[in-house]
Amino acid sequence: MIKKINLKSDFLKHIAVLMSGTMIAQLINLGISIIIYQNFYNPEEAAELGLFARISGVGAAIATARYEFAMPIAKTDVHSFRLYRLALRLALISSGVSALVFLIPMFLAGNVSDGLFYGLIPLGMFLTAYYSIGTNWAIRTREFRSISFSKVANVGFGGGLKVLFGWLGTGYIGLIIGTIGGLFVSNVWFAKTFQRANLKFGVKAKSPRTKFLARTYDDFPKVNLPHTMMDLGRELLVAILILQLFTKADFGLYDHSYRMLRMPLMLAGLAISQVFFQRCAEKFNKGEDILPLVLKAVKVLVLASIVPFGLIFLFGDELFAWVFSEKWRGAGEYSQIMAPWFMLNFIASPISFLPLILGKQKQFFAMAAVGAISMILGFWIPDTFFQASIETTLWIVSLSQVAYFLFVIFKTFQYLKEAKPS
Repeated sequence: MIKKINLKSDFLKHIAVLMSGTMIAQLINLGISIIIYQNFYNPEEAAELGLFARISGVGAAIATARYEFAMPIAKTDVHSFRLYRLALRLALISSGVSALVFLIPMFLAGNVSDGLFYGLIPLGMFLTAYYSIGTNWAIRTREFRSISFSKVANVGFGGGLKVLFGWLGTGYIGLIIGTIGGLFVSNVWFAKTFQRANLKFGVKAKSPRTKFLARTYDDFPKVNLPHTMMDLGRELLVAILILQLFTKADFGLYDHSYRMLRMPLMLAGLAISQVFFQRCAEKFNKGEDILPLVLKAVKVLVLASIVPFGLIFLFGDELFAWVFSEKWRGAGEYSQIMAPWFMLNFIASPISFLPLILGKQKQFFAMAAVGAISMILGFWIPDTFFQASIETTLWIVSLSQVAYFLFVIFKTFQYLKEAKPS
């Protein structure tokens, strides 16, 4: 398997650039997480950040109508930049409207922290949306170093704020302010590339050509957006279910476990996916077969997943208690249960971009609906009808998601064999 992977290929060089920045960012993030969760924040406070991030994520997806994901596959750079301007304009409008909506709960909140929670959601929405826009433009232009720099800036500055506010004893709002601050600084890199591109292309904010492109790529708001909303809405609904069926501490432990299990995905899977998306789109537009490239990405991720997820599956509880302190042992126990699920998610990560290239958004939307429903029912039914513990519930959910990702991988390769590039 290893001999068939060309270590001198541009594909792996671009992955190395992204992974170097991502690795630094994740190591900084891990170090800061150890400091803040050992000393300053508890599971209940982590739960507030988890809920805030999910609400902001849903809002950010709606804000751009997912047009930024058309940027890497647009026929020309100027078309891609027009989509950039379109997505940015939509994000500004949507965030402004949400700011008016969240004024009501902000002023009705019982304390300053809760008021800030609601007041910062529109800003979190916009910064998250712009980060996605900037990342996709960087993928289009192969400015992978910008993505790496932005990630390091995000966790470095944001993590520093979390430590500072934790030391000041501000409670959960310190985690949220740190997250907002990190996103703001990380977007500075993308704002610079936007200015350069704006001078180069001279695209007007409103033009008939932009409207034409919006109609050309209307599958993104019509199909990809509902797909994304289902994924992000599922995560938000899961958060609400855990908070309602179990406790805030249980959700805080689950969210911390979720974040740690996603670290391999953020470290290697996402880096490979971003380079993979650009290369696949380029090859497919040229009429070339992309199946060998998909196989290469999956092979790399299978090799990369064995050690980290194997260790978590066997020793997760002890690792979390040792690294984050005894109060986080429960998160380690949850991680042991969810390790098989996240290992398959990690391996399947490049595949998530393929529907955009193959024009199979509707088919993948149907599969994602099955996965989302199985997850939600997996959380709801065991406790509601059988008073199952959260550990039993997580086992049911984890096994159902393993089956789901295996099915998605199988169907993806089936579609690839049938694909006929134009």
